[in-house]
Amino acid sequence: MLSARAYSFRQKSRLAISLSWIGGYTNVVAFLICGAVASHVTGNVTHLGRFVIEGNRPEALFMGFMWAAFFSGAVAAAVLLELAKRRGVASKYILPMAVEAILLCVLAIIVTRHPVFDPHQLFLMYSIGGLAAFAMGLQNATITKISGAVIRTTHLTGVTTDLGIESIQYLLWYRDQTRGRKWSRAGRVLKASNRHPSFQRVMLLASIIGSFLFGATAGTAVFMHFPGLSLMAPVSFLCWIILVDWRKPIADVRELDLMADSELRLLGIMQSLLPPELGIWRVSCRKHGKWHRAPDFTQWAERISTRWRVIILALSPLTRFDNNAFLDLETALQYLDKEGRKLILSGITPNQYRGLMEHGIGKSMEMENLCPDLEFAIARGIDLVQIKSSNAEVTEDSVSPAA
Repeated sequence: MLSARAYSFRQKSRLAISLSWIGGYTNVVAFLICGAVASHVTGNVTHLGRFVIEGNRPEALFMGFMWAAFFSGAVAAAVLLELAKRRGVASKYILPMAVEAILLCVLAIIVTRHPVFDPHQLFLMYSIGGLAAFAMGLQNATITKISGAVIRTTHLTGVTTDLGIESIQYLLWYRDQTRGRKWSRAGRVLKASNRHPSFQRVMLLASIIGSFLFGATAGTAVFMHFPGLSLMAPVSFLCWIILVDWRKPIADVRELDLMADSELRLLGIMQSLLPPELGIWRVSCRKHGKWHRAPDFTQWAERISTRWRVIILALSPLTRFDNNAFLDLETALQYLDKEGRKLILSGITPNQYRGLMEHGIGKSMEMENLCPDLEFAIARGIDLVQIKSSNAEVTEDSVSPAA
């Protein structure tokens, strides 16, 4: 689903790169029609101040209107997301994306009916500029929520700044890893860069800039030859994104309700029977009975409470794992291991088991921590908690005489 918790870094990156070209495309079409860049808030406010001092009231009003339209789009996105969250809508980010598609569709209809723009037609100028700015504010706020306020897709000032910072971070890391070493190591370090956070960020930010530039170039070319149909491309792409997300949703990882879960009731397991250090989580999806893509395991591992020393993750047989999902699960496992916590996988299908072995994840885990069903996983989890408690007691006893 279009959800911040569900989307992994790779999935967020693909979404950001995909939406960036829409930002560049819409911006250039709006500029070619009415002479204002829809998402360039800094420039529009700068022009607003200049026109106010020059006494150019019509231009000042238009620049103020463009700022207000972008701001209104961001506010609308926040309202839609909050309403969806409070009503428990699983795919809450689809709604603002759908609204953006509708806005661009209306804008496309206006452009189709008025391919030759007359700057003296104030209603058309305000309609085209306002719709474009509102849509860009909506998109920018939505991707900001999905990415956790680290990605923008409608303007490049912050993206370029972050690219400069992350590039230096990566180059310093690369220099530290290769300093005083043989040249043969430089190639191995370069190959290992794929997993370094700074390198991943550099590639993402550079791709966003390239995608935005592609959108601006393509928008100019299409508008010059087919002005009436110029906005059909971003509208169609947004509809495709929404359709794919609806038909092939991304699962989420939710804490298992020990009082209401039907499987636990069937097993006769009550909350009072489980140790407090044992946490149980389940991969879930809004579309029960249909296959879904794997969630962001790394983000899930980073946000679960540290009071759980042993965590059971109940997988679904309908969860589809690709290479990125297995790598993400391996990263989550390594994160928990560094904190001295254990992960138990439950409900593993033969295909999932083969994938775990092929990617080396099964070899890094104890075989007892790969359980076919939840009952075995809970029994294993209780044993691990007891083992950890016993080891802690032995450590305290060995330290006490010395104290």
